[in-house]
Amino acid sequence: MKRFLLVCLLFVFLLGGRNVFALTAQEILDEVEARRTQFTTQKTVGKIILIDASGKEETREMVMYLKDEGDDKTSVIFRFLSPADVKGVTLLSLRNGEKIYLYMPAYKKVRLIAGSSKSEKFMGTDFSYDDLSAGYGKEDYESALQGEDEANYYLELTPKKSDSKYGRLIMVVDKEKFYFKKIEFFDASGNLWKVLEVHEIREKEDGSIQILKLSLKDVKENHATIMEASSIEEDIPLPEDFFSVRTIQRPTL
Repeated sequence: MKRFLLVCLLFVFLLGGRNVFALTAQEILDEVEARRTQFTTQKTVGKIILIDASGKEETREMVMYLKDEGDDKTSVIFRFLSPADVKGVTLLSLRNGEKIYLYMPAYKKVRLIAGSSKSEKFMGTDFSYDDLSAGYGKEDYESALQGEDEANYYLELTPKKSDSKYGRLIMVVDKEKFYFKKIEFFDASGNLWKVLEVHEIREKEDGSIQILKLSLKDVKENHATIMEASSIEEDIPLPEDFFSVRTIQRPTL
């Protein structure tokens, strides 16, 4: 038995202390998904801050509802609460953006966001309609582990769809808590386009992670958007037909 232990220790030493049981890129993404806080429904109240190239800030209040539809699909309702010029503007995304609608109260009209329009920026923010609707799962991206250090894993995600506006993504994943700290978005020509960073999280008792504050910067336009949650409620009762075109036309949600 002593000889067996000695051989094992020697084997590890000869490997230079490397992790013999290194995770694959997909296993890392699976763990990120597993650590994401689980809910049937969720309500987030908070604010969005737009920062232009000169440093000028504009603050908007917002509320966002989410519903887990199963099969890694999520439906979203996002509404601006203030200031007056955007109050009531509401986005509805069904099942990871299979269908996306925008309600503009000034016109009392619902617009279907389809095709190339999904890559347009949402109401002056740095988030496109697709950014607010879709995730970074195995159904949309091929993943590869590019490297690791003491604190992080570095993954490269390549879109499966040829019409994706992004050429590739580099995701930095925290080794201890398994949440993405940063995502760099590159365009089809290989140029850095956007940088998403997580600035504040909450770790729940079960080890799951809630993101409380993040930012998205458009490097090309030198414009940034900060999204910050002031309250998050989970598993709240919502009507069965809540995530619908009819709902987003109501003055109150």
